[in-house]
Amino acid sequence: MRYAFLWVLGVLILGCSSKQPDASVENDKLLNFGMANSKKLEIINPDSKAKTYVLVTYLNPIKHELITGEYEQFIVGTYMATGEEAIPKVALANFEVNTLPKEEIKVSKLPFNSPLLKLISSSNPWTDYILVEAPKTDDINMTIRFENDHSGRVSAKFQKDY
Repeated sequence: MRYAFLWVLGVLILGCSSKQPDASVENDKLLNFGMANSKKLEIINPDSKAKTYVLVTYLNPIKHELITGEYEQFIVGTYMATGEEAIPKVALANFEVNTLPKEEIKVSKLPFNSPLLKLISSSNPWTDYILVEAPKTDDINMTIRFENDHSGRVSAKFQKDY
C-alpha cells in the first residue's frame, strides 16, 4: 500500500511538472511587438486644459494572419484623460500617410470586438478606435499625420523593419 501511494504520488509529480505548450507566451510576444510599434500623443484643449491621449499603432511590422501587408495599416485610438465638464471628444480628420494622395486613404471606425484590437496591448472599452489604411509603399520611414479640432496637426513617425 505504501509503495502504491508513493508510485501514484511520483506519477502525479512527474505529470504535473512536464512542460506544456503555453499559448500566452506567443500572445505576450505579439502584444510586446505591438507596443513597440506604438506612439502615444497628448492633445490639450487650449480652452479647458482637458487632455486627450491618442495612441497610434503601426500594424504592418506585426506578424499575424490578420495583417496581410496589402495596405499600410494604422490603428488610432483616442480617449479623454482629464476634464471635469462635459467636453466633446477630440475629432480626428484629414489623415495623411507619407505623401500619398488623401483620396487613397481609407478611414473606418473599429468596434471594440474587432479582432485587430487584440493585436495591441492597450485596447480598452473607453477608447474610440479608427483603422487607417493607405496603399502599400516601399518607403522605410512612415509618417501618419492628422488634424484634430483642438490643437491643429499632429504626426507620428514609424520605421519599417526589413
